[in-house]
Amino acid sequence: MNAITSPRVASRLWLGAYLIAAFGTGWLFKTGVVPGWRGVALFAASFLLLLPLVRSVERAQAAGGCASPAMRTYNRRMIVASLTYVAVLMAGAGLAAYLAPPMPVRVLLAIIVALPVLLMVRAMALLLRDETDEYLRMRVVEQTLIATGFLLVAASLYGFLNAFDVAPRLDAYLVVPVWAVGLGLGRLFQRDSSC
Repeated sequence: MNAITSPRVASRLWLGAYLIAAFGTGWLFKTGVVPGWRGVALFAASFLLLLPLVRSVERAQAAGGCASPAMRTYNRRMIVASLTYVAVLMAGAGLAAYLAPPMPVRVLLAIIVALPVLLMVRAMALLLRDETDEYLRMRVVEQTLIATGFLLVAASLYGFLNAFDVAPRLDAYLVVPVWAVGLGLGRLFQRDSSC
């Protein structure tokens, strides 16, 4: 097996493809290059790359001796939670934009859209409970601490840029994808990156 076909390299290539697709299609929609429902559909479709990304990560974990039943279950739970999040977000945003419901309905929509985040938190908590290998559990804790630190630094920096009128206001729901990017960076930059 050469370096390009190694499971670790493949998982990083899938990660790059996913990030480019998600942020690229989001940018295309946000800037109006691909407007309307086509832009939304393209953005939502980019999240389907999570499926091969997770499969490639699992192959890399198995090759590095870091696969566990708890991690496989966690991956499935996170895929379901992530795809549910995207679907509910798109549906809720569409309903709010095109039907212009009254305030109580919009509040209910906002709550419903946030619920899949609870599924993500639950998946992480169950992973820490179910993982029997102390080393693998420590790695997950370390990744979550790196992700949380990344989010805190990014949010503080951007908050100050916004306070000094250097950057525009961003919606608070972006903390979930920023934290997820931090989680990926945590995995990439851990001391022993063989897992």
